[in-house]
Amino acid sequence: MGAVNPFRMWRDLDGGAKLAVYTRLSLEAMVVFFGLYMVVVVAFVPGEVNSDVGDVTPPAWLTTVDSVASLLLITAGVAVLELRTEFTTAPRRDVPWLLPSATVLGASCWSAGLLLTLLGSDGTSDGGLPLIVVSLLIMPLAVMPWLPYHWPVTVAATVVTAVVLGELWWMALFIPFFLMTTLLSVWTVNIAKQLDRARITESALQVSEERLRFAQELHDTLGQRLAAISVKTELARALAVRGDDRLDAELAELQSLASASVTEMHDVVEGYRTVNLSTEITGSRELLESAGITLTVEGDPTALPGPLREIAAWLVREATTNVVKHSDATWVRLTLAPDTVTVTNDGVAVDIDRLSGLAGIRRRAEPSGASLVAERDGSLFTVTLRGADQ
Repeated sequence: MGAVNPFRMWRDLDGGAKLAVYTRLSLEAMVVFFGLYMVVVVAFVPGEVNSDVGDVTPPAWLTTVDSVASLLLITAGVAVLELRTEFTTAPRRDVPWLLPSATVLGASCWSAGLLLTLLGSDGTSDGGLPLIVVSLLIMPLAVMPWLPYHWPVTVAATVVTAVVLGELWWMALFIPFFLMTTLLSVWTVNIAKQLDRARITESALQVSEERLRFAQELHDTLGQRLAAISVKTELARALAVRGDDRLDAELAELQSLASASVTEMHDVVEGYRTVNLSTEITGSRELLESAGITLTVEGDPTALPGPLREIAAWLVREATTNVVKHSDATWVRLTLAPDTVTVTNDGVAVDIDRLSGLAGIRRRAEPSGASLVAERDGSLFTVTLRGADQ
């Protein structure tokens, strides 16, 4: 009931983790195969270990040493690979003594094999070769890649081994070959993990960008409506105090604005919100006139290219909201040209703080290569939107 399904666990891993597991198990399998192969050779076909010296059987004690050394190197090599962070998909406990112990074991087997080959008689000399071979097969795969200065160590070990083995010098080439195999495997796994991290980071950035877009959309969409509701509410209160008959009409407009705000908020949530420049100009004119501000439009909205026209629509909406909320303007001038949109008002009385809405419009403009510049000249405040070619 509570058993863990290994196939389910494998499917749940991402690409980098799968490659790390596959690489680790492959290297461990190679270590086990080479080590067991040497155990079988020294135990059952000793004459094949070195055919150049004939079927000379090593002493029984040396055969036992070769077999035990191979098994110990298998255990040490698998343990080192199993705990390497490069190949793990979950935290593993740190065993600081494992790598030094495996290094000492491998170096001891290699040194003993060299001494037996150089100084031993026919039997012991032949029995020293398995110690060399199993060391130069397992150590470069599982231990040497993690040592400091592993390449100088590898070159020295290769040269010494080649000199000692004489006609069998080519066996020494296993050392750099298997070291390169493991290092390339580590490099490949690291690249895969980096790609996974980049993918995760990209996904997180996309989520953040979508949240920012949603927040900006809400601000741009509802800001003008809320400003209009505020103005209409103040007017309705004034009419109510005077008992003016226009109160009912203003309340009806308030109801219409509130209903439109709810609809637009739903559009934003569903991701279908679009803006139309001509519609925004009409809405801005009505709002500004309600606040006693005159809007003058110069140019044709349809003369702007599509991408710039949509950004200009957001700009008109945001600029109108800012005029109503943050200025004492009496007039606003909107100038439309094929590659430039300018909004100017005369209501700046104090220094202007950072306007987050305009910063949002600038973010909208940047992907298409457009730019947004805000300038103050006395009581005049001008926002200029320029197309990509300007």
